[in-house]
Amino acid sequence: MTEIDFIYQKLKESKKYRFLCDDTLYRISRWASKRFQGKKAVKAAKNKLHQVYGAYFEKINPTAMQKRIDQISSNPEIERIKTTATEIMKFHTSTSERISFMPQLYPDLFRRTGKPKKVLDLACGLHPFSVQWMDLAAGAEYYAFDIDTRLIAWINSFFSHLSGSYTAECADILVSLPAIEADVVFLLKTLPCLEQQEKGISEKIIKTLKAKHIVISFPAKTLTGKAKGMEDYYHTFALQLFSRLNLDYFKLEYPNEVFYVTNGKALPLL
Repeated sequence: MTEIDFIYQKLKESKKYRFLCDDTLYRISRWASKRFQGKKAVKAAKNKLHQVYGAYFEKINPTAMQKRIDQISSNPEIERIKTTATEIMKFHTSTSERISFMPQLYPDLFRRTGKPKKVLDLACGLHPFSVQWMDLAAGAEYYAFDIDTRLIAWINSFFSHLSGSYTAECADILVSLPAIEADVVFLLKTLPCLEQQEKGISEKIIKTLKAKHIVISFPAKTLTGKAKGMEDYYHTFALQLFSRLNLDYFKLEYPNEVFYVTNGKALPLL
């Protein structure tokens, strides 16, 4: 057994991280094996996973989540689905603080992008549970990707009660970016986490995506509600990123979250 396989096996046996997709576990195992050996490598791998995953999702109670999914299955009426979806989004700060302005958010976004026929939601978290607020056209396609197999199962169960062509898959976009051409790609509060794992990856991802428009958002405050100059920091980060890629953008500001709508491809140089 190689060092990488040893670390992977320990992560796969762990109660906290065994539900993550294999690509993520192997990626973190390779990272740890280059820096440590044996138990120290396993500990480093778990610490890294906590930083990029656990700190965001460990507060979600799987039992409570499954209960809400079961409620939808037992009563799949539209209004009930929407009410339960709201309850689910409250399980995490990232989506909970978005609930108050969701009715305004998607009309604002799609006014700039046009109503999308194909949506790609990367590192999606609980965002797919807001799909009914998007008012997508009949026949629209929605593809969601994340690294937690449980989350993907919950989302697909939720999607099964909707009339659209919606699906979720387990994938690590730092290993393999889905080759789907989309009208709109969502990267909501995602780039900061990706940059923690691989500096400069934001530029590579945006250059690789096949999209008419990319919607990128950044938190204006930490998960504990502190500003700490985050909005200014991420605005500078976004402007530098768009400048390097020669992308046009439109900025939309809401409580606790700032959105940038880009045209998805480089503008011609003047």
